[in-house]
Amino acid sequence: MRRTLVPLGLAAWVFASVAGAQLSQTFQEFPQGPAGFLMTASEKKAYAELKSDAEAKAWIDLFWARRDPDLNTVQNEFKLDFDMRVQAADRQFSFGKTPGSMSDRGKVLILMGKPLHVQLVPAGAEQAGQRPDFIERGNSQIWFYCKPGKECTPPLKQEELVPFVFTETRPGSADYVLDRGDRRNVQAVKLLAAQPEKLLLHPKLTEVPHVGLLPGTKAATAEQQAIFETQPRPWPEGAAVVTSSGVQSETIHPVWVYVQLPDSTPPATEAIGRVRKAQGGEEIGSFVTAVTALTVPGGRAYEFSLPVDAGDWNVDLALSGASGPVAITTVSAKNEPAPSEGPYISPIIWGSDVRQEPQSHLGAAFHLGGMDVIPHLGNVYQHGDNITYGAYVVRPSLDAQGKPQVELRMALYAGGKKNDEQPFQAVDGVKIVGDVWVFGQILPLEGFRRGTDFEVEVSLRDAKTGLTRSQRIPFTVAKDVATPTEAPKK
Repeated sequence: MRRTLVPLGLAAWVFASVAGAQLSQTFQEFPQGPAGFLMTASEKKAYAELKSDAEAKAWIDLFWARRDPDLNTVQNEFKLDFDMRVQAADRQFSFGKTPGSMSDRGKVLILMGKPLHVQLVPAGAEQAGQRPDFIERGNSQIWFYCKPGKECTPPLKQEELVPFVFTETRPGSADYVLDRGDRRNVQAVKLLAAQPEKLLLHPKLTEVPHVGLLPGTKAATAEQQAIFETQPRPWPEGAAVVTSSGVQSETIHPVWVYVQLPDSTPPATEAIGRVRKAQGGEEIGSFVTAVTALTVPGGRAYEFSLPVDAGDWNVDLALSGASGPVAITTVSAKNEPAPSEGPYISPIIWGSDVRQEPQSHLGAAFHLGGMDVIPHLGNVYQHGDNITYGAYVVRPSLDAQGKPQVELRMALYAGGKKNDEQPFQAVDGVKIVGDVWVFGQILPLEGFRRGTDFEVEVSLRDAKTGLTRSQRIPFTVAKDVATPTEAPKK
């Protein structure tokens, strides 16, 4: 007799029908959605006892904080990764009226992450361990994960892996159920059941930490933020600000801010910062931190890496020294949206001053694969300078050997006219962590005519998808001795 398969995701819907009955629809739906897969037994009981939306909101904020791998940062990396998995599941696994994130494959992706390997089995193919009604059912997918306590480094060994077997209830249905009656799924079901407790990193946390926007800092108080109302604001002549979208991880793409002050300005020892939405002015974070200047030609520089979402922002910055504020400004910054899957190429950054700082790390402002690239103010360079340029590529397409399929093209313009062009050619990169790679090159300037206005157009392309990022870098080689660089106007 043919047995009926019950999707694992149905349990969340059954629970939701009796939980939070006194809450508004938005909060009643919280355990009905993908977040319900993360809830432990005690959390399900606690949520069912909530009596108001205010209680539910506070409970949900604490729910995510208890899973945050780093409570000292304003960004919750777990929540960001969860959102990306939900989006990926909805795109790939939806069928009928069921969102992909509520399917069995969606639940496994959310709780377990990406499988190490996926095996596809066509409909009707007999498999060891399956039910006798296999002929009536559709295609199967077998996802493999590492057994607890195993390393599972390539080449993968069968005894180190746990299979998750998904099968269509009928050919072409695309519903792919993880059948709990299939003996091949015995280990999988046990592993899945243990995940909610395993992902709960801070079970004893009783309130959401209030931290500054920068790691290890505190949020600025209202009294401290009053410095932004100073009139007139001090802003030294020749001071400049440069901003860019950066990369901190696969999921966190901060705004980078570089502030350069002239030598005549006293050194700053403290920075107060605030980030507001460009539309509406809503504050999303602030910080107070001690700062140490970078010594650069003609002045001092201060760098900040602000973990904010994609969008348009206003960044308020106040730099203060022993005698009070030395520079206060508000700068517009744009953080571009990045895809949750597939390749992403960051903005190309460049400069002639490249150095290795002790605190240099992935995510630090204008950091490029172990080196800090100091933004170059103005377009004038010296004859012996080099322009270093590069970008991060997240999740690049890989060939059969696991090598990124990334290509580089260069075009040179002189006086506004194209002078030379090189076709796209494969370029080597360096893997930083996970699926984050960095690609860069150096352009020596000693062979260029002095006094001529040049532009080099640099293009990075993912060869498989065609995704391309281009940047024109203007430069002029000084005719004679070194001259002070002219900072762009504020």
